[in-house]
Amino acid sequence: MTSSLPTAAAWTPSGRGAVATIRVRGNLATLSEGIAGIFQAASGYLLEETLPQRISFGRWGRVEVGSGSPVAEDVVVCVTDSKTCEIHCHGGDAAVRRIVSDLKCLGCEIVDWRSQFETERGVWEREHADTLARATTLRAAGWIAVQAGRMERAIAELTELVAGGQRELATSRTHEMLAWADFGLHLTRPWEVVLAGRPNVGKSSLINALVGFERSIVFDEPGTTRDVVTADTVLDGWAIRLSDTAGQRGAANSLEAAGIAKACEAFANADARLLLIDVSQPPHDDDRRLLAEWPDAIVVAHKADLPDVWGESLPPNAIRVSSLQRTGLTELSAAIVFRFVPALPGAETPIPLTTRQQSELLAFL
Repeated sequence: MTSSLPTAAAWTPSGRGAVATIRVRGNLATLSEGIAGIFQAASGYLLEETLPQRISFGRWGRVEVGSGSPVAEDVVVCVTDSKTCEIHCHGGDAAVRRIVSDLKCLGCEIVDWRSQFETERGVWEREHADTLARATTLRAAGWIAVQAGRMERAIAELTELVAGGQRELATSRTHEMLAWADFGLHLTRPWEVVLAGRPNVGKSSLINALVGFERSIVFDEPGTTRDVVTADTVLDGWAIRLSDTAGQRGAANSLEAAGIAKACEAFANADARLLLIDVSQPPHDDDRRLLAEWPDAIVVAHKADLPDVWGESLPPNAIRVSSLQRTGLTELSAAIVFRFVPALPGAETPIPLTTRQQSELLAFL
C-alpha cells in the first residue's frame, strides 16, 4: 500500500551546485502550519496565501537543538499546483539535507525523485526521465529524448496484434525492436573497450593518446600495469571506457599472473577488443597466441613510427598507429565506433532503453 503522507524528494543531483530543488508532493494543507513556523517570506504572506505559480522569496530557518542558534537558508518557494510545492535553495548537500530533515520532522516521507515522479506520471514516463537524466553524452541524450512514449505505444500495439490473432507479425516486430536493445542500454552507460597485448607494446601510451591526457601509467618495465586501469572518453559522440590491462606473457611471477588473469577476464567481457602488437619487435609466440585466441579483436600495429620488422607476418587488417606521433588514431577511432555501432536505428524505431523494457518485449516471443 502507498503511504498517505506527503512526500519530499531532492530533484537535483547530489554535490555542489548553484541551486538545488526539493519537491514536496501531497496534501500540502497538513504541512502549512509546520512550514509557517520555519519559512518566513520576505513579503510577510503565509505560504497558503501565495497564489499558485507565484514565487515567494524568504528565509527557511529553525533552531538547532541544544545550541539555541538559528540555522537559516535563503530560499525561493513556489506552490505549482494544489498538491505540489517546490523549494529552491543554495546548491550543496548540506543545505539540501537541512531542509529535507525539516520536512521529515513536519511529517513528510523522504523518497527518491524517481519514486515521486512515477507516482505522479507512471512507470513509462519515469523510466524515460531517468534514462534521459543518465545519458552519457549529448548525442545519446538526443536518441533518448525522441523515444518519449514510443515503447509504451509499441507494447500496446503488440498486445493488440496478439489479441487479433496476428502472433507472427507481433513476433517479427518484437525481434526488430530487440535488435536495438544493446544500443539502447549503452545510451546510459559507456561502451567497454579493453586493450590487450604483450608487455611494453604501448597500451598505456595508446590510451593516453586516445583520451588526450596522461591517465595511464607509462613505464618501460614488464609488469608495470597489474590492475585494470580505466579512462573515459567520447568517440564520435558515444561514451567509451578504455581499459588498460596487464601485459600478457607466458613467463610471469605470481603477482603478475594475477594481473594477467584480470586482463583476460576484462578482455573477454569487452564490447570491443584492441589487440596491440609492437611492429618494431619481431613476432613473439605470445603475439601469435593472442592473435589466434582473439580473431575478432581489432589488431593495432603499434609503434608504427619505428621500422616495421613484422613484414608479411602482420595481419592484413591491422591498423597502423603511432601514439608518439599521433598517426592512425582517426582510423582506429572509426574502427572502434563501427565495432559497436555499425548502423543506427531508423528515425521512428522504438528502442528499449532499460532491462525492464526488454523483458516487456521478450514476453511476446
